[in-house]
Amino acid sequence: MQIPWRRAYRAARSSPLTLVVATTTALLLSFVVTAAILHASAAGSAATTYQASQLCPHSLGPTLEGTHLTAAQADQVVRLANTTDTHGFTAPVAAVYSRVQRLDFNGVTPWARLGYRDGALDHLTVLAGGGRDGLWVPRSIAEDAGIHLGDRGLGGQLPPVTAIYQDISNPTPDWWCSEAPRILPNVLAGEGATAAVIWAPDAATFAALPTSAIGVDTTVTLHYPPATAPATLQQAQDLLSRGGALLDEVSARLDAAGLRGVVSPALYFTRPTEVAAQVRDSVATAITPLAALSALVGLAGLATVALQWCQRRHTELRLLWSRGAGPLALAGRALLELAVPQVVGAALGLLAARALLGVYAPAPLPNAGALALAAAGALAVALLALLVTGVVVALRSHRVLQDGPRGARTSFLRRLPRLIPWELLTAALAVPAWISLTDLPFSVSADRPSLRVEPAALAFPLLLVLTVALLTARLLRLALRASHRAALWSRPAAHLALRRLAAAAGPVAGVVLVATLAIGTLAAGTGLASAQRTALDSKSGMLVGARSSVQVDATWAGQPGQQLPESLRASSTLVGVSKTSSGTVLVVDPATLTRGAYLDGPVDAATVTGLLDQLTPTGGAPIPAVAIGAAATGELRLAALPTVRTIATLPAFPRLGTARGYLLARAGLPDLTQVDTWHVWSTTDLTTLTGALDAAGIQHITAQSAASALDGLPFFTIQWSFGFVTALGAVLALASAVALVLTVEVRRRQAALSGALASRMGLRPAALVRSHLLELGAVGAAAVLAGCLVGVGGVTLAAGYLDPAPWLSPRPTPPNLFTLVAGTALVAGLVVVLAGGIAVRSVRTAQIGELIRD
Repeated sequence: MQIPWRRAYRAARSSPLTLVVATTTALLLSFVVTAAILHASAAGSAATTYQASQLCPHSLGPTLEGTHLTAAQADQVVRLANTTDTHGFTAPVAAVYSRVQRLDFNGVTPWARLGYRDGALDHLTVLAGGGRDGLWVPRSIAEDAGIHLGDRGLGGQLPPVTAIYQDISNPTPDWWCSEAPRILPNVLAGEGATAAVIWAPDAATFAALPTSAIGVDTTVTLHYPPATAPATLQQAQDLLSRGGALLDEVSARLDAAGLRGVVSPALYFTRPTEVAAQVRDSVATAITPLAALSALVGLAGLATVALQWCQRRHTELRLLWSRGAGPLALAGRALLELAVPQVVGAALGLLAARALLGVYAPAPLPNAGALALAAAGALAVALLALLVTGVVVALRSHRVLQDGPRGARTSFLRRLPRLIPWELLTAALAVPAWISLTDLPFSVSADRPSLRVEPAALAFPLLLVLTVALLTARLLRLALRASHRAALWSRPAAHLALRRLAAAAGPVAGVVLVATLAIGTLAAGTGLASAQRTALDSKSGMLVGARSSVQVDATWAGQPGQQLPESLRASSTLVGVSKTSSGTVLVVDPATLTRGAYLDGPVDAATVTGLLDQLTPTGGAPIPAVAIGAAATGELRLAALPTVRTIATLPAFPRLGTARGYLLARAGLPDLTQVDTWHVWSTTDLTTLTGALDAAGIQHITAQSAASALDGLPFFTIQWSFGFVTALGAVLALASAVALVLTVEVRRRQAALSGALASRMGLRPAALVRSHLLELGAVGAAAVLAGCLVGVGGVTLAAGYLDPAPWLSPRPTPPNLFTLVAGTALVAGLVVVLAGGIAVRSVRTAQIGELIRD
């Protein structure tokens, strides 16, 4: 006798929809498992990249720094540190500086320091001269001391001045930023504490300078920059390992030369790497529960595919059983048909997770080890899919073909999972999660702030979605159980739809459960991730006052009618700041404030514009003012400023936040010298702002940028966690669509028979179409309504508490999710129409005789 198992592959091709559903289900399950692994690793990579961007490029590698050295010691340190084996780092960039001192140039003695740095002259902007056989003097010192090309300081002991260069300003370019404390003069420090650098062209010239110029208080720095900045956590850890080995080697050389302790080795990227690892672990902890839940949904989908296969092969299975095949043999037949699509689906899930990593994850590059772990996860999924399929088919075959009448005990055990109030269990878990959410779910370390998130706090929105999904499925099941009391024969389309739903209450409840979970997690993930992005932008903008800000010379800014350089007038404004006992006073120009200030936060731009028109003084005192926060209102005196009268109040304002303060018009102050400090607020980036001020010769200090004002990692940690929630929501949505189609396919013969008989009894084709659309539309509407309500509700409840910087305003607020909700409803409608079309087609093509015989 020919063994029928040999024809399994040919039989599989006769049910292409089953193969497609099996492949898709395995793909989704594999994608969930492997994407969770890759996403957590990518979060570590994104955190590493962000941390690297916050440090100077030269500070990423090993560093040696020493102060109070003699010139001979500094020269010896530089020579010994130039090792041939740099452990993968580039050659060290050495710099040597003298102490800050007065240098005599033609009888004028400006404060300055002499220095040398490898390649320094290549990164300076020459204003005059340019010869590399003498000293390069910054413009500020040259103008103050009247230094010209060819001048020789210290009575001719110094080399001639061969170039005047543009002063290096703050923020420094990347090549200079590691040396900023030594090359940037600080006007707020005491006289002689800091000064600009007069550069020697090479190490030999610097070493030949007289002792009176260099002195015995020399500073030396050496940086070993990496060839490329680390992009993954593994690369960062490798960088630290190689950097430590290099420092050990150089330290041993210095110790052998008797220079122990003259320089301090450092690896500044150690702490940032630890923080990146914490971020990876936090994200992994946050996404693992939902990934596990989604995996369970995928396994349930595989079990459903196996049950659907049993139904389609029922006649053949009974024939094989009658010929002596047992449940295990029948399970083997199922595996022969479904193994290939399931293994292919698992492989495609791994490929999709890797290919789409840049779409759903914060970085496109994971650790190399994560790829191997993801591949192992895909293999585990494939084996688990085969196991579930085999077990389900074997149990189903045993129960249908071999099992006798079931007793009360067996029936109770089968009904037990339905009797357990799972929604009460998840609701009980949501209570401590809510308490954790409302009770400071974050802890921030003082050293390079890093976020430690309570996993329970992040789990609350998901537990809320799961509870509502379970409750919706249970209520729907109870309603369908009681639907036999409804008599809708006057509307046959609706009545038949209701009866079909009641006949398949279990599968329908499962589809609604998955769909509600999908839509709820999609809305919650999208909303909370968007809230974190907006909160970071708003808090940074409110803290700085604008996209970029610098403090400028008060003598220049305080001149009546003073204007900014032409290149900044369309995007910047001048703002004065004075501290008083009543609060901080902001002196603004109403005509230009909206051009530079950050007005996208809690302050409505239209409201501010309307108030600015009222700030223009009408002559005399008191002058109009706007009270900010809880500042006193009415007529009052603000220290040395004129008497003011408040005309309105605002809850917050850029730079002040919700702190007490007042807003005054610049034209209302008769004496602008009373203002403590002046700042330029701009919507341009900081480099453009400072470049324009440098070009105009306007001195500035204290540069701030909204992009770096706050440590973004705490916000990114939450954003990346819920970004994966969004991705899983999309996967679950696809799974629910597949489940709906699978449910239609499972009931294809029953629906085709009942529909065909109803058509022969006079049911019109239009009524048949309406009936199936009502049936499937009710399922989709229930899922969309419950999912959107719980998703939006979860975002509304949790957004304000998921605030990594609660001391800064504004708090995170729920975004407008109308577009998401409308798009979800539209896609759900399309899926319903597609599934309805499949159901109607099965009715119209049905052969009643064949259906009755089967």
